[in-house]
Amino acid sequence: MEAIKAQVRERESGNYVRELRRKGWVPAVVYGTDVSNLAIQIEGRALDAVLRTQATNKPFRLVVDGQEHDVMVYELQRHPLAGNILHADFKAINMNEKIHTTVPVLMTGDPELGVATLVRHSVEISCLPGNIPESFTVNVDGLNIGDVVLVQDLQIPAGVDVGLDSMEVLISILPVKAASEESLDAAEDAAETAEAAGSTEESKKV
Repeated sequence: MEAIKAQVRERESGNYVRELRRKGWVPAVVYGTDVSNLAIQIEGRALDAVLRTQATNKPFRLVVDGQEHDVMVYELQRHPLAGNILHADFKAINMNEKIHTTVPVLMTGDPELGVATLVRHSVEISCLPGNIPESFTVNVDGLNIGDVVLVQDLQIPAGVDVGLDSMEVLISILPVKAASEESLDAAEDAAETAEAAGSTEESKKV
């Protein structure tokens, strides 16, 4: 398991946090059953290095002033332009107790005909932290229009329980036109949602 050294964060003021970031530190918080909102600071480069080598849904170890905590990433806040991590929330876990989390569904290959479309981008699972797969990868080579990939088609590791019906559709092979229309519908729905949100904000101002 990857390990990162961290330090207890002394102060919470905005000026202090900004100064930490300027020096390359990431302010963070650890919480859990045995940890009560522990404010810490981590070297940004060390955190980035771990997140480049493993998925954010995998556990790692924080060593805070010599005390070890097994944690998982709960939330990361990144700069909208630079992409660097501004703040991190970690959840302390027990490596011997099952947890609930999500695993992304990824596709490789190309269908014989049609376009492969993800119906579900992630799958809910339950397992020990050390058994969490980074992803469920599905090869769609050779599939044709009308074919689907179901939950039961996944290669699920031993000790991992999936919280979906085995017949749930994860990937569907659609005609090119249908896939384009589906994308257009999704874009239109997003636009309508944004417009509705904007109207709500305007009404609040009035």
